[in-house]
Amino acid sequence: MANEITVTMRINVANGSLRHREEPGPIQVNQSGTTAAGGSQSIPTTAAGTAVSVGSVSTLGYAYFRNVDTTNFVEIGVQVGGTFYPLMRLNAGEAAITRLSQSATVYARANNLAVNLQYYILSN
Repeated sequence: MANEITVTMRINVANGSLRHREEPGPIQVNQSGTTAAGGSQSIPTTAAGTAVSVGSVSTLGYAYFRNVDTTNFVEIGVQVGGTFYPLMRLNAGEAAITRLSQSATVYARANNLAVNLQYYILSN
């Protein structure tokens, strides 16, 4: 099979004289695996971050993340030598879709109080 995943993106900016729009249309992506992991995970403020559970997904592919907290932000990133390096920030209520590095271990860290991170990670 082919084109098992469809990703649709659009961004519009209208802020004073700053105006921009990107709408590349649907992107069709092949998926060789058949596993996925997801749910909602409580993410604490632990300095080194907390690993996001990927279940039986051994080769990471596309991922959806949503911060369902109404106040606090959450950072998503990696950990190297016990140090957390944020690569993405989701403010309260924000969501993002990204393709993950296939062998990465994904970590998350809340900024002030624990937040619930909703996520869905597909195998590559």
